[in-house]
Amino acid sequence: MSNNLNLKNKTMVEVIIATLPTVAASMYFYKFDAVKIILASVITSILCEVIWNYGRDKKLKLKDLSSVVTGILFALILPSHLPIWIVVIGAIFSNIFVKSFFGGYGGNFMNPAAVGKVFLITSWAAIIAKPSGGETVQAASLMDKFLGTASGNLGEVSVLALLVGFIYLLVRGVISYRSTLSYLAFFALFNWVFSREGYFLGDYTNVINGAVVLSAVFMANDHVTTPKEKLGQVIFGALTAMLASIIMIYGYNPDGPYYAIIIINLLTPVIDYVTKRKPIKEVA
Repeated sequence: MSNNLNLKNKTMVEVIIATLPTVAASMYFYKFDAVKIILASVITSILCEVIWNYGRDKKLKLKDLSSVVTGILFALILPSHLPIWIVVIGAIFSNIFVKSFFGGYGGNFMNPAAVGKVFLITSWAAIIAKPSGGETVQAASLMDKFLGTASGNLGEVSVLALLVGFIYLLVRGVISYRSTLSYLAFFALFNWVFSREGYFLGDYTNVINGAVVLSAVFMANDHVTTPKEKLGQVIFGALTAMLASIIMIYGYNPDGPYYAIIIINLLTPVIDYVTKRKPIKEVA
């Protein structure tokens, strides 16, 4: 048990380190707004796990660092203008109702951070929607999206920062490249194929998008809610990319990647079953 816990904690530490470039970028562009949202989300997530564990065995303890990871990822997919009370409610929902109710880390069947975001959109859509303030919003260039710009949710400001985290996780052997590269490649393909103007008239460069890359790096590689087999990981990435493309293009919803992640999470057991290697029977 202690060995498994140590392995979990080591993995969580690696993921936390991988998020640091994106956390730093969000703080650079959104200043104190990013700091307070990230702190509120992480602290709430930790308290949820500690209090939940106390309610079960009367001991105040943090079993692993998964609550910290959930808190960081949840904060990174939130807009900078949210009031703290909404952040707290969302973090409670993500940690208690999506993760703890199913046995904690390893028992949840959907990504807690993504479900928390969808819950907030469903409950407080008007507050989640960024107020225009009468200002004209200018589209950011591809280079700005790649390097960094104050646009979108906290963790979507810099594709470069997200890719640095992806490379770190690859080098450390924490994740496989299959889900992420499959997701990004098929997203570019589907964005070229599907378009509001007609088929094959879309823009494949839409793959340079913070929400897409964040979900491809940190959510499509969740060890708990994504397939274990190599082929399954490719299929998961492709299906998520297709659904995210459809929601973003035809649904006009920039949070399409997060909806896609939790919907395809539900198909993970099926994908695992279909792609699982069957043992070769020995011929007598």
